[in-house]
Amino acid sequence: MTARGLQEATLLVLTALSRGSQHGYGIIADVRQISGGRVKLRAGTLYTALDRLRATGLIGVDREEFADGRLRRYYRLIPQPAISAARHHMASGPDLRAGDIDREAAAAALGEHFAHGRLTFGELLARLDATFAATMQSEIAETTRDLPHL
Repeated sequence: MTARGLQEATLLVLTALSRGSQHGYGIIADVRQISGGRVKLRAGTLYTALDRLRATGLIGVDREEFADGRLRRYYRLIPQPAISAARHHMASGPDLRAGDIDREAAAAALGEHFAHGRLTFGELLARLDATFAATMQSEIAETTRDLPHL
């Protein structure tokens, strides 16, 4: 899968989780619905994205349960109070280079705004492209400049 495909999958997973705690199959179904049937996540892509998001601290395991003799793990978004502080620092401080954690945090914020109806799916994808192409924090801040703080 291309880097863009993984990035889009990651954003769609975050958007699906912004609706509440879900297990893998629920996330796959939500991603299909959110994308209007355009994106059909495979389990391998989903769990790669979930592992990456857990490693960055954007999501966590909400609970685990057994259903039909199989373990079902539910994932949830972890509140990111640091996003508002980071946006303030980016707007007022020196322009610093952006890292993966900065881009993932911005993608999570954009997913939240999409889930609240502040962005269309096309706007979301355009801003996601700009976020993941950004090398400086000011470029990331520009993608959320016109949106309210979460």
